[in-house]
Amino acid sequence: MISRRLFLIFLGGVLLTSCTKEGDTIYQPDPDEPKASTAPLVTVIYGTDALGDRSYSDLIYKGIEEAAAKYGLRTMQLSPTSYEEGLGYLQSMFQDVKSQTDTIRRLYIVEAAGYDSYLRQNSHLFDNNPYADLLYLETPEPLASGGSTLYLPYYGAMYEAGAIQPVLNNNTTLILSNPEDATVTGAAKGFADGFNTDYYTYKEKNLKTIYLAQKAGEGYNIADSTAIRILNQASGTIIPICGGSGYTMMYLCDVTLSGSYVGIDVERSSALCRMSVFKHIDRAISLCIGQWRSPEGMPKHQVLGLKDGYTGVALCPVLDDYYVQRYNSYISDALRQQIHEDAIRKEEAYEQK
Repeated sequence: MISRRLFLIFLGGVLLTSCTKEGDTIYQPDPDEPKASTAPLVTVIYGTDALGDRSYSDLIYKGIEEAAAKYGLRTMQLSPTSYEEGLGYLQSMFQDVKSQTDTIRRLYIVEAAGYDSYLRQNSHLFDNNPYADLLYLETPEPLASGGSTLYLPYYGAMYEAGAIQPVLNNNTTLILSNPEDATVTGAAKGFADGFNTDYYTYKEKNLKTIYLAQKAGEGYNIADSTAIRILNQASGTIIPICGGSGYTMMYLCDVTLSGSYVGIDVERSSALCRMSVFKHIDRAISLCIGQWRSPEGMPKHQVLGLKDGYTGVALCPVLDDYYVQRYNSYISDALRQQIHEDAIRKEEAYEQK
């Protein structure tokens, strides 16, 4: 007679194994073993060394993680250290879209403007996979097929900042990542157009422009030594529209207590910051993920700018009393409202071209 203890051991073995008709032994999964998650997966591919810029890319990271917590999603955030590594991520993405055999929903978000041509050539693959979706960030041009696009134009907010800037410093330098990325060129154009307006009588203005690179996707990360060299070439207040490179320059200004700047993408509080031009890309990303989870899905193309409250301008909360008095002496509440309304209209006109 088999003892009860031996019988239970034998029964446990039966639960874990069984045999085919041919006599081959197969193993059944352990019921206590954790199962692979089937929660929807959001994968983000950034530009080279984008994460850690304490600016635009970090806001994207924040928006995605907050949305993931809200909707119960898994995330994978990829920040390549080279162009080649980023291209490899995109190639893997398209391969996954072609070969996917499960029904897990996946959303791929691409932030890297440097891969625009490659992305557009292959985005049609998403049309053939009902469980995979693509969101391409910060392009004014929708994808011809496969995927959605999101664009937060900066022209209006930058126009507004440019119109105010001469009161804070009539000698100003635009520092731009490159002349090819649409978000950069639109922002630079908006600031220059606003800077050259005549909303109020002021002395002669001087606006200088410096590019950090010449190709799309480049100029967003530079060494401290390069940043110092660029700052030495600049005149007056700097307007750094260049991602992580801009953060480096603003940080150096704060550390050395020299120069002044306009904060870009996030609202900054510093004795050397005059005002901030901000982009709520984190809120926009959260909105898109919510749309993706809805029955209607994401729109093919979305534009969220100054009129929608996703971009804007704010004076630095610790602005020196001297600049506050100058601002108040030149810009009344009525004029400030007029500048804001004009900026909205001009942004719409600019984006329709």
